[in-house]
Amino acid sequence: MTHRPPLIFMILIWAGLAGLIIPLAHAKKTKDLGKNLSGPDQHLLIKIRDLMNKEDYKGAISLIRASRKKPDNDSGTGTGTSAATHPLVCLALGNCYLMIPDYPHAESAYLAALALAPDLMDARVNLAKVYSDTSQFDKAAQAFLATYELSDPRQADYLYYSAVMTLAHGRAEAAIDHFERLFAAHPDQVARQWQENFANALMTASHWKQAAPLVLELVAQATGTDKIRWQETLLQIYLHTDNLNQALAYATTLSRQDCTVAKWWKALVHIRLGLGHYPQALDDLIVYGFLSPLTREEKKLFADLSLQLKIPGRAVRTYETLLAETRDTPLDAKGQKQMIQRLVTAYRQLGKSDKALALLNRFDPKACDPEMLLLKGDLLYEAKAFKSATKAFRMAARGDCSQKGQAWLMAGYAAWQHNDLKASRNAFEKAARFKRHRKNALAAMAQMERTPPM
Repeated sequence: MTHRPPLIFMILIWAGLAGLIIPLAHAKKTKDLGKNLSGPDQHLLIKIRDLMNKEDYKGAISLIRASRKKPDNDSGTGTGTSAATHPLVCLALGNCYLMIPDYPHAESAYLAALALAPDLMDARVNLAKVYSDTSQFDKAAQAFLATYELSDPRQADYLYYSAVMTLAHGRAEAAIDHFERLFAAHPDQVARQWQENFANALMTASHWKQAAPLVLELVAQATGTDKIRWQETLLQIYLHTDNLNQALAYATTLSRQDCTVAKWWKALVHIRLGLGHYPQALDDLIVYGFLSPLTREEKKLFADLSLQLKIPGRAVRTYETLLAETRDTPLDAKGQKQMIQRLVTAYRQLGKSDKALALLNRFDPKACDPEMLLLKGDLLYEAKAFKSATKAFRMAARGDCSQKGQAWLMAGYAAWQHNDLKASRNAFEKAARFKRHRKNALAAMAQMERTPPM
């Protein structure tokens, strides 16, 4: 099984969205609308502008609402007559609400402005911002795309924002289409932000091979922590495409280029494990441990690898430390039982069966866990404490043990060793019911018949 670090996607870059409130009279259509303003309308907008310049947005809202001849029950949309129904007044009202912010009323005001002037760019852009600020990403994407289609000349940023919002909404394939259209329509304006979020879209859609050359380009362009982040992303792409050898070569290069970056050594550990290079994985884990404190799981991995590579001394020290941290937890919690079993194995490799027995008694003092009893029986058998071993094996076999057949077989051998032939035969008969142990159990009973009692 391949061990892979989780893919770390780059955070979407929203730079520019915070400044999307477009001042009045900046867009061409806004200027056109301004030509048709009556004297009272112009006077009202001047007062609104003055209040907004003073950041008195609530005052401007009150002024607009007071200008209505037919208030509409606090809808905030300005649907009365005269100046209150002019699209620029609705736009100003929306801008005031957006600055408070009061998103529902801002949305209503912008929609009212667009109902009166569908191609009013300022209202469309700020409506898109309302949707993006309130995480209505699908609506934001549609609004930005509509703004892009209306812009003349076409403003690339609006199509870019539409692609980003589409990606944020979880529609990666559609976002990819938007990005590809963006690059094709505006090849001379391609920005790094565009490339980064296009790479995010490709990886979100699992188009790893298509993303790889783009990420390589981003690595070449980046510096500092940004470069490290994209190097890590490229490494993860190799892992997701099951190209472990390429991942190994790249991670090795990275670790040699900057040997103090802990994540490169951590990556090497996972890749080595995936390739079955256990001695090298342990070496890399040791280096990683010098650069970054090991987590509990990483310490356990260190102990497991040490045990597997026949370095029981290292394994014992680490398992003992880990178990000391969880001594008062239930036996099956946090993989504690597995660690106990492996620590017992390490003790046995060191010839310290007495410590192994003491460990089992300490963590299972009531001797009620069948698997621990089976392990205890093995230790007692090795120590030639056959009566105690028989008892442990029989208790394990009677419990909910996954190795009942083995437990009965060993109970038979242990009872035979201290000349309790009746108990031995009984245990062998029970072991014979299990297909895996039938042959050995029958052979033991046959030999017992041929062997005179001790």
